[in-house]
Amino acid sequence: MAQPQPENVSFEAWDNAGQATQEPQQWSSLKTSDGGAFINSLVPQLCWRSNDAHTGQYSVNLRTIGSVVGPANGLLTNGRVHAELDVANSYMYTVQDQEQWRTTMTSRPDSLIGWYKAAPGSGDRPNVGALLHIDEGRLPAFGTESNYVAGASWKGPYSPVTQWTRFSTPFVYLNDWQPEWLLFILTAGDSAGSVEGTQAWYDDLALIYNVQCQPDAQSVAPGESLNIGYSTGGIPLAPVTFTAELSDASGSFTSPVVIGSVVSTDADGTIACVVPLGIDAGSGYRVRVSGSSPFYAPLQCTLEVTTATGVAQPISGAGYIEVIGDRIWVDLRQSGQYSCFNSQGALLATGVVGAGREPIPTPVCRGMMLVQVSTEGRSFVQRIVMP
Repeated sequence: MAQPQPENVSFEAWDNAGQATQEPQQWSSLKTSDGGAFINSLVPQLCWRSNDAHTGQYSVNLRTIGSVVGPANGLLTNGRVHAELDVANSYMYTVQDQEQWRTTMTSRPDSLIGWYKAAPGSGDRPNVGALLHIDEGRLPAFGTESNYVAGASWKGPYSPVTQWTRFSTPFVYLNDWQPEWLLFILTAGDSAGSVEGTQAWYDDLALIYNVQCQPDAQSVAPGESLNIGYSTGGIPLAPVTFTAELSDASGSFTSPVVIGSVVSTDADGTIACVVPLGIDAGSGYRVRVSGSSPFYAPLQCTLEVTTATGVAQPISGAGYIEVIGDRIWVDLRQSGQYSCFNSQGALLATGVVGAGREPIPTPVCRGMMLVQVSTEGRSFVQRIVMP
């Protein structure tokens, strides 16, 4: 749980199990509405604990049951149900001053996922809704639309789903506000009118957070350093390892290469990275930042990997180094020392070079090479490519 998540989303903890008022802890249904003892005794039970679970021991089973006013859609909310004898006036809402019927949420998740099974009646289907809001929030809105920050809505198929199946739906943001509360509604059937006998099972709900990445350079060479900035939709609840990964030249992450990592409790940060030696040039590379949590979804950024040419490369104002034909030339203001390494970092040659423009002995090496030059009390490394 590296990022903020709702309570009891796997429905393992229950109150009043085996009774008509049974409900998952931190969740509620019609039997605990704010309609009072008369209405709550009159309405049917809509929520059951089920031993058929995706993970753990239990899931929640919602059923649409016949009532004196017609089919009552099986429902569950992490807020509270406002119930009246006139069903058209009913809604779900966040009770801000009562922990049992509220879920604090100040992050901005990308999407909602979960697992479900369904046995819908003819023309019926399961529904899931989620609302991020400030101040007072209701589903349906009943005048609270101005407090909405984002919403997510998922509607299942009209056909039976007999195996546990994953669903996913994005949050659609209406503004850039920081939300305060998260309100769910899960139903057995369609909110437009469920059919008596419809059932749905839910388990393992979760919020997914995108991890954005932003390299500080769009073009780098093997052996060069770069910083990759990252940001998530919320503040981690515990230290998280953020890992920068490089794809292959075609952009595939089938076998990603780790180029840097950092452990942090911040929602934003920077990872110091080094592009590995020995990789081919190309414009199809991608980088991403993954988090040590299944609730992160890394987004990819493009990165071009370049090769050196015969154009002279400056050595930080102390001179130049270049390849002409099959020879390496160094032009220094003061004498210095050189060392040549292959792409694996093995030393190929070393020696002294005088001031001015001189060739240095070319080691037996083709392709990418690193040349280190020490002069004027400083040391510089240049990447070159031998023909």
